[in-house]
Amino acid sequence: MTPEIVASDALDAATRAGLWRLWASAFDDFEDTDGAHAFGGLHALLREGTEVLAHASVVPRRVLIGRGAWAVGYVEAVAVTPARQHQRLGTAVMAALQDLLPDHYPAAMLATGEHGFYERLGWERWRGPSYVVRGGVRVRTPEDDDALMVLRLPGSRGLDLGAPVACEDRPGDAW
Repeated sequence: MTPEIVASDALDAATRAGLWRLWASAFDDFEDTDGAHAFGGLHALLREGTEVLAHASVVPRRVLIGRGAWAVGYVEAVAVTPARQHQRLGTAVMAALQDLLPDHYPAAMLATGEHGFYERLGWERWRGPSYVVRGGVRVRTPEDDDALMVLRLPGSRGLDLGAPVACEDRPGDAW
């Protein structure tokens, strides 16, 4: 199976509904805001007929790293239908996204509790402290420190994984 790449604005209603069904089955605590975060970029999809078996998306985000701002590809809503997990479908959709990333971003980021999966794909844990920017003020988020990961891309030279990192706050999970 080869993942298809689809822009958010090109997803039809049936595919969007299939994504919500996938997320509901794959995650215990997937909120509406989590789904909303997955739109606005590109999606890697694996389907069987009309059923979405696996998904990963990348959306643009501005992230403050140290004293600089970076435009990163932020990976959201990576999921595989439970009946098809451990069949390399998640790896396939992530690899498809990772192939596209260097053409669009200097680096990619995500937040996860499943570090091993992403480490096998070349992702590294962020080592610096995390923050969110609320009302123009950086607010420390130590609960997110261990969740953040980065994929170094050709444009990421000079990226310091030990520097403070901050994102703009948003509804639901900031990271």
